[in-house]
Amino acid sequence: MTQDRFDHLFVQPSSFETSLGFYRDALGWSVLYAWGGNGEPRGAALGSGAMTIVIAEHHPAEDRSKSHGINGTQPTVHVLVDDIEQRHAQLSKAGVALFAPEDTHWGTRWFVARDPDGNLIAFEQKRER
Repeated sequence: MTQDRFDHLFVQPSSFETSLGFYRDALGWSVLYAWGGNGEPRGAALGSGAMTIVIAEHHPAEDRSKSHGINGTQPTVHVLVDDIEQRHAQLSKAGVALFAPEDTHWGTRWFVARDPDGNLIAFEQKRER
């Protein structure tokens, strides 16, 4: 089995602008990419060179991001896998996968698992664009 690799931490902040300012201005991290605006929920990935955080405004679950209603504003750890279907089968067998793998609007195929304390771990495989 291949190893899971840390990809990023996801945070749904109480204030997008305040969090963006904190990571960009106070910590000095670079905005790697951003989306939304003009009436659409905003999000941004920021990096320090050694790690990445993704922040996004609260948005409805209909966009298939599954952030709404699963864990509120607690951070979600995202890990990269080589075979999303195989990893899902393993974690489904263990009873911890919350939904079947699906495509995301940010370019991955993913599913989410929950640990015994309610923390979320998102398993993702990059899709070819």
